Amino acid sequence: MEAQDMGGAVQAHDIGPVMPAQSCYDPKAHKMATDYVDGDWKTFWDFLPDKDEPFLFSTDGRRPLSFKELKAFIVDERNDIPGMGREDRLCLVFPTGPELAVAYLAFAVRCTVAPLNLYLRADEFDFEYDDLPCKGLVVQKADGLDAEDKAATTIAVAQARKKKIQIILQLIPSPEVAGLFTIEKHAAGKPLTGEKLGPPLETVKREHVCLVLHTSGTTKKPKIVPITHESMATGGMCHAAANLLGPDDVFINTMPMFHIAGLMENLLMSAYSGAKFIALPGQYQAHSFFAAMSKEPLPTSYSAVPAHHMSLMTLAKEAKNFESPLRVIRNDSAALLPSLAEQMEEFFKATVLPAYSMTEANPLCSNPRFGVRKLKSVGPAVGPEVAVMEGWPGNKRMGPGEEGEVCVRGLCVMKGYEMRPHMDKDPNEEAFTDGYMRSGDKGWMDEDGYLYLIGRFKELINRAGEKISPFEVEDAVRRHADVSDVLCFSCPHSMLGESVGVVVIPKEGKSLKLFDLRQWLMKDKVLQDKWCPEVLVTMKELPK
Repeated sequence: MEAQDMGGAVQAHDIGPVMPAQSCYDPKAHKMATDYVDGDWKTFWDFLPDKDEPFLFSTDGRRPLSFKELKAFIVDERNDIPGMGREDRLCLVFPTGPELAVAYLAFAVRCTVAPLNLYLRADEFDFEYDDLPCKGLVVQKADGLDAEDKAATTIAVAQARKKKIQIILQLIPSPEVAGLFTIEKHAAGKPLTGEKLGPPLETVKREHVCLVLHTSGTTKKPKIVPITHESMATGGMCHAAANLLGPDDVFINTMPMFHIAGLMENLLMSAYSGAKFIALPGQYQAHSFFAAMSKEPLPTSYSAVPAHHMSLMTLAKEAKNFESPLRVIRNDSAALLPSLAEQMEEFFKATVLPAYSMTEANPLCSNPRFGVRKLKSVGPAVGPEVAVMEGWPGNKRMGPGEEGEVCVRGLCVMKGYEMRPHMDKDPNEEAFTDGYMRSGDKGWMDEDGYLYLIGRFKELINRAGEKISPFEVEDAVRRHADVSDVLCFSCPHSMLGESVGVVVIPKEGKSLKLFDLRQWLMKDKVLQDKWCPEVLVTMKELPK
């Protein structure tokens, strides 16, 4: 196919490997967000199955939590927090696992949940608590944490006290049932006062915000994405309709639950599908992921970034007599090379689904499980309406094969970023055109409506799904005593998709090595490890 790019030049497009539809394919099984407009439902709770079959599994031997038990626990009055209203923001800061999955659902029907990475720095907690703003904090009781998690929890609580957050609670996991817990006042918190919300389902509305997440942008500070019950419910249902898992499937989660991927794409999708869900604890570890592949219940599906796919396949190839239980593998958050997708299909004997989502609009696209799959494409739209437009401020719709900016609108798209005093302009002015949200991603569609991503308009680095702002990297590196100036850029990476590179202008008489720069950044906690440069170029002056 030939296409006109935005500069008018003719460019050939390669559609890559095409996998034919299977005989069982039913196009009617795939849904769009508009398919869920009608009905008297109000929240994601209404779509959860009400059955006795087990749903949520831990890896520590506790009894799994059933669908019926989950629904009952979500609305249990013991989870009401005095003084927390529906619009108040509750930070959940404890390790990924069954308890975080259930806490997210239980508190999201009562207030606005803000799950945070347990391993944030003190200054990052300060920013989160102020910017959200945080009214309450829930951490896990220290008795059940390892030394590293205890230390991180101590920092989260200390910064909450510094910010005079009065509602500080601790969660105590059930010793018998995966995911269940009790909550009590943390010693650092003030006595709990104020009214309780009451039965949450009686007052909840579709338009209420239930989740807020910070997303990196081209500004120096992240922006807040508010997600409503309507967006959460329709997004989860659209994911379920794309993956088409069933009650005999077992989904294993490797993604952090302080990201939209772990919460909506994995947890809610599995629940709405009636499938079983294994919540791996803590941070991603390749060996733990691989070990779970041979334990009951045997996983049949997972979703991850290319680096995780490659690590799993490497360990599986090294193992003796490995038999893959997998049926469906979803790729998201970073580009999957078609050659790797073909290797995965051949080795795991599973269907690979390249897909596309973002925090602000989830999901966007996915290759259909049983339909035609184009491995170089992220597939057709599966949630909102997707269009390709000319770059901002234009609003011309591009035709098949023409490159432009990917834009979306619909129920599972956020209504707009929240404004904050530190912003010098409204980020929504350039984020929306004619009701469409601009993704910042560059792509084109073929005649069948399959979307192909080829780059970005926004200056973000996508490292295995982690969106990294070049401005923050530059600001951090520039603090080094031997650096005169710096420019951050994206480097192609075979496993991560992209990695961080910097061009550094050393001060006169000084020199700088990559190892030393990374050690300084990490030792003084100026940047997280994954934000630290992996390529260093030294020049006398920055390129113009």
